[in-house]
This record gives sequence, structure tokens and C-alpha cells, in this order.
Amino acid sequence: MLRTAALAAVSILALAACSSEPGLVPPMGNSGASASQMGSTGSGASSTLTVADQSFLTQAAYGGFGEVAMGTLAQRQASSATVRDLGRRIAADHTQANQELARLAQAKGVTPPTAPDPGRQAVADALATLQGTAFDRQYLQQQIAEHEVSIALFNAQAQGGTDPDVRSFAAKWLPGLQMHARELRALGNPLAQLP
Repeated sequence: MLRTAALAAVSILALAACSSEPGLVPPMGNSGASASQMGSTGSGASSTLTVADQSFLTQAAYGGFGEVAMGTLAQRQASSATVRDLGRRIAADHTQANQELARLAQAKGVTPPTAPDPGRQAVADALATLQGTAFDRQYLQQQIAEHEVSIALFNAQAQGGTDPDVRSFAAKWLPGLQMHARELRALGNPLAQLP
């Protein structure tokens, strides 16, 4: 049964890696999400943000809530105390970023998502079936890929976003994403050698 669950998780992660856009793990793109899932302009106020800036806020929120869900899962499922601690720190950092993003989006007239998108939730559900080093290995692989996507998203926004406040938000949180990615890679390399 554990082998079946592990294969299911690997299959989901492999499907996530095969997106239509090179280097992006679904659902960082629209991935079929409805307009209500993608976020909207809030409370009748029209947003002055470009579609690209609004999309960044939506995708950053989806990613942030996914990171909180995965980090919380790591705290419960990981066999390594180091992986559990990293999951806790990632969840805490992304909770703080999510709160700041919600305030920024509200000020800009955008209502961001308040939960992971269905694709990220499916990955979390698959990972929840794993235990021990199998969980640790899959969690780290998934998180490395997810952070690479987030780094690209935040870097593009910090460099080319239209709204200065949204650009500043991306620039502020980019170093934290890069730090998480380094820590995940450092932990992931030794685990890759385990059976």
C-alpha cells in the first residue's frame, strides 16, 4: 500500500513537472482555474493594476498558501527533525508573506485566493499518504521545484512589474524564497542517496 501511495505521489509530481510552459510547475499558470478561483477585484472597487500585476498577486497567493499547507504537512509527516523544522519555518515565513500580500491586494482593489489552488492541493493530498524518508524525499523534491517556480515569478515581478508597490513586495520576499531553495537543496541532496 505504501508503495502504491508513493507511486501516486511521484506520478502527481511528474505530471506537475510536465506543464505547457517550460520550467513552470502547474498550477502557476491559469491551469483551468475559474475567474472566481483566480481572484478578483474586490468589493466593487476597480483595480488600477495591470492584468499582469493582478495575475502575480493571484499566483503568489496560490503559491504561498500551498507552501503553508506543505510546511504544515512536513511538521506532521517528516521523519527528519531538520525537515520538520524547515517545514515549520517555511510555513511561518509564507504565512507572514500571505498576510502582507492580502493587505497589499486589498489596497489595490484585488481579492486574492485564500487557499492553495486545486493542483497544489492534489500534490499535498498525495504527499499526505507518505511517511518517513519516502515523505521527506518527495516533500523536498516538490518544494525545490515549487521554490524555483516562485523565484522565477517573484524575480520577474520585481524586475518588470508595473505597480511599484507590487514590485516592491516581490523584491522584498525574493531573498527569502532563495534562502528556502538553498536550504531545501542542501537537505535534498543527502536524501536522494537513501533507498
